[in-house]
Amino acid sequence: MRVDETPYENENRGVVIVDARKFLTLWRAHRPGLQREIARGNPDTWRQDYRYPAAAEGFSHGFKNPVPLAQVGYTEWDHTAVSYKFLWLGRQEQAEHFRYVTFTNGIARTIWLFSHGCSAFPVECPMSSAHKLHRAAAAAGTRLFTVRDVQEGLIPVNHPPPYH
Repeated sequence: MRVDETPYENENRGVVIVDARKFLTLWRAHRPGLQREIARGNPDTWRQDYRYPAAAEGFSHGFKNPVPLAQVGYTEWDHTAVSYKFLWLGRQEQAEHFRYVTFTNGIARTIWLFSHGCSAFPVECPMSSAHKLHRAAAAAGTRLFTVRDVQEGLIPVNHPPPYH
């Protein structure tokens, strides 16, 4: 997989090597929409997705032409749910903490990785949320990188990574 450097903002884009199980749990926590339905799938349903063949083709080129990292967003927020017992008496409050990921690009590549049993893989995320994503879903023993770190060779990109 590859991350592309642009003429700007490379230090504001993070690369997180995520634990596949933790990441899938966060993706499945996304509330409404099409992404939630795909996230709740399994290898059999993912292989039926219309985008899956394109992802398989993309991965078939290997290191000669690696596929781009999926681009994701991570959201974390707190909410207080208020409920009442009979006739507005007995107000109860319950704090809720929501955490989830959404995709900007790369769902097909990610479900391809999931369906092939990949246990960890890199994703791209804005640095504004990359630290939180790293805390929530990073593969054990990995650290957060910026796109600039990757481009400057602070992580190996010329041979198969150890988490493959």
